[in-house]
Amino acid sequence: MSTQSFSRTVSAHPIRSGRSVRRVPGLTAGQCFEIEVSPEVTGWVIRIPEIGGATRASRRAAVETVARKYIAARTGIPIGYITVCVRA
Repeated sequence: MSTQSFSRTVSAHPIRSGRSVRRVPGLTAGQCFEIEVSPEVTGWVIRIPEIGGATRASRRAAVETVARKYIAARTGIPIGYITVCVRA
């Protein structure tokens, strides 16, 4: 019986398809992000002060989903762990 040995190199950094995720220090999974929403002619502007970002949604019903996707892309936190609270 022959003994086979092999080695495999494992990277500590995941391989992404050309996109880089900027991790924001101090953020944790399960965190609630406050968002500011304001109407515009072409839709809704969503500001997320905690990460210093802004995005847009075409419909009011899509604001929370768009905000969660944006936060996930910017922070690397899985979307299932992100909640948003609309600041009045």
